[in-house]
Amino acid sequence: MVQKTAAWWHRPLGFVGLLVWLWLTSGCGLNRVAANRIIAAPNLQQHGMFAAWDSVWTNLLAKVTTNQPVSVMIPVGPPEASLSIMEIVPRDYHTKFVTTVTHRPDGGGSLALNWEPEPRNTFQPRGRPATIVVLHGYGMMKEAMAPWGFLLAQAGFRVLSIDLRGHGRSTGARIGFGKYETADLSQALDQLKARGLCDEQVGLLGLSYGATLALNWAARDPRVRTVVAIAPYNQPEEAIRRFADMAGGRVPTRILRGGAAAAAAKLELNWKDWSGEAGLRQLQCPVLLIGGAKDPICQPADIEALQKAAGGETKTLVLPEANHYVVGVSFKELTEPITDWFRERL
Repeated sequence: MVQKTAAWWHRPLGFVGLLVWLWLTSGCGLNRVAANRIIAAPNLQQHGMFAAWDSVWTNLLAKVTTNQPVSVMIPVGPPEASLSIMEIVPRDYHTKFVTTVTHRPDGGGSLALNWEPEPRNTFQPRGRPATIVVLHGYGMMKEAMAPWGFLLAQAGFRVLSIDLRGHGRSTGARIGFGKYETADLSQALDQLKARGLCDEQVGLLGLSYGATLALNWAARDPRVRTVVAIAPYNQPEEAIRRFADMAGGRVPTRILRGGAAAAAAKLELNWKDWSGEAGLRQLQCPVLLIGGAKDPICQPADIEALQKAAGGETKTLVLPEANHYVVGVSFKELTEPITDWFRERL
């Protein structure tokens, strides 16, 4: 059994850590310092978390497969960077993942992700090959999405899990909240197709930061046929404030607004242009929006706003008891609707 346990209401996230740091350093050219922290590559700041996921990933691979998945580095830019991409081929991995949530009397809790062997033959080969590109959340890495990779591969899809720029094993000194990443991903798709590592039919599965990027990338690349967005934030500035509120960091609103405004200036972008709504207004391909009723980042009202902004076929699914930590690993509730969505549209 492989287990990854983390406190979920009181566990600091990447955004939260940087925001608390901003509060503690509020006397030092705050807006400039805040902007630099907001757009700095997370993998230059969070070595401990990547080491932890490496350990979990190594243990998982030992249980799931005897063959190491193919990994490649794809150059992208500008700004110059290289993306680390892992391929999980379609076959039966005899694997299932179980999530257990434990509540505490103080309102906190813990989340355990367990691997269990599946003795039955559950592989469902497809008549027409299709590839699912999987995008992780902010401050995470592709290995964090490995369970979804294996579940989708077991459902008959080729899976490409990507470390976004500035995350995991990918390079890049700063992130762009979509401005850089959408171009990165289109360039990567070009090269993956040229290398025979990607099929003609392409779908996207994104979580949180990766979900909003997926909506904006699909809006700009007609090769994407469908998107599943789990817990997508809508407005980037609002998401930053909500992460701070969720962590109880008590970071003053003026600091959050000043840092976000300065970050937008450095990136030469308007935050609204990279919101979830902005992507959905331009999208024509089918979109499945998934949220948690107790998610303070992607709130039910945000899912409703995204649904209203959609220009094409859109369906919503809200899990009544899930928050931002739980919704992305709700395999029991989401595996069937997500795999069915992709099967019907790819």
